[in-house]
Amino acid sequence: MRYFDFQGLKLSNIALGCDHYGETVSEENAIANLDLYLQKGGNILDTARVYGQDKPLGVSTSETLLGRWMGKNDSRNEVFLITKGCHPLKEDTHHSRISRKNLIVDIEESLEELHTDHVDLWFFHRDKPEAPADELIDMANEEVYEKGYARYLGASNWSCERIEAANAWAAAHGKQGFAMSEIQASLAHCDATWWGDDTLQFLTKDAEAWYEKTGMPVLGFASQAKGIFSKILSGNEDGISTRARKRFLSKENLALVPKIKRLCETYHASPAAVTLAYLTSKKARVVPIVGCSNPVQLADSLSQPELRLSREEMEALSH
Repeated sequence: MRYFDFQGLKLSNIALGCDHYGETVSEENAIANLDLYLQKGGNILDTARVYGQDKPLGVSTSETLLGRWMGKNDSRNEVFLITKGCHPLKEDTHHSRISRKNLIVDIEESLEELHTDHVDLWFFHRDKPEAPADELIDMANEEVYEKGYARYLGASNWSCERIEAANAWAAAHGKQGFAMSEIQASLAHCDATWWGDDTLQFLTKDAEAWYEKTGMPVLGFASQAKGIFSKILSGNEDGISTRARKRFLSKENLALVPKIKRLCETYHASPAAVTLAYLTSKKARVVPIVGCSNPVQLADSLSQPELRLSREEMEALSH
């Protein structure tokens, strides 16, 4: 595993996504994933208040499972724990839940279910574009950072312009700014139209240039495009879900398949390892989040975490 410096901390270059843990990912597989990830040297765990909620604003099966796991093996201090709050209701992502009341409820319930008095990083899980960025960064400072509930603050699915505005205000007024971002990032192209949710943000060329310029780390979700390249190259294209087909199975992305195959042969690497290396080899600090259903998939994803692609190989994949 390779690592990068974050505020003096040594963080792994690949994060483990814990969505669906205790839900569609069984507790047995989730715990096996967590154990394996730590054994491989990983230390970033990404969850959210909304992950695994079987009903709106209900219990997060992901957070409760992580809380039990960390308590059982006393691993809280071994991981960089991330959670997120104020996600809108899934059936209406345009109706923001960002308010002081909802923020307080979400962070307090997250800490209770995670069985900890603080997380390492807390994210606004969506933006509220109609609200001034300074108001939201002040709210997060007052209700999360200053109460010691999180060591750092982050913005998930915020545009670069909104993050910049929030951080400019924070710097000018002695506040804690956003230290990390989380958006969709993968070798496969995707956009809001394909995804079906225009409240999401994607790692476009302009966004990538901004993250490179500012040095802000960005966590990339759906980093392996639901495994489409692994499935195609293994002859299991029928195993690609309907949702993955809609989001990622385009002519543009299919044209990448022979290029990925050549890199797999060159480096004796799996498609999963190559797609992650594409993100970790960027000049911007992109940390892919791997979300695997079982330890077999995770072992494949973490088979070559130190693989780096050359500039020429990166350019070939980008065209």
